[in-house]
Amino acid sequence: MSKEPKEQRESGAEDETGNDGEIERSVLAAVDNVARQAAEAQRELAAEVKESAENDQEDAENEEHAAKFAEGVHERDSRRNEVKK
Repeated sequence: MSKEPKEQRESGAEDETGNDGEIERSVLAAVDNVARQAAEAQRELAAEVKESAENDQEDAENEEHAAKFAEGVHERDSRRNEVKK
């Protein structure tokens, strides 16, 4: 038996396993990309939640000011009506 077929088989096996590194790198790159996108989406969601909370706080403050204004107007009208009696 000659060594040539065995060497060819070994060479062929090395060629086949040589692609494993490329495949692994591709998979790792895809996983990294997915993780990066998930982190970005999470940051965007956190920013939206914060903005929404700030808007809610501002709306609550505006409602409080409107209520105080209406109360003041009502008190002035009530005093005016008492004076007329």
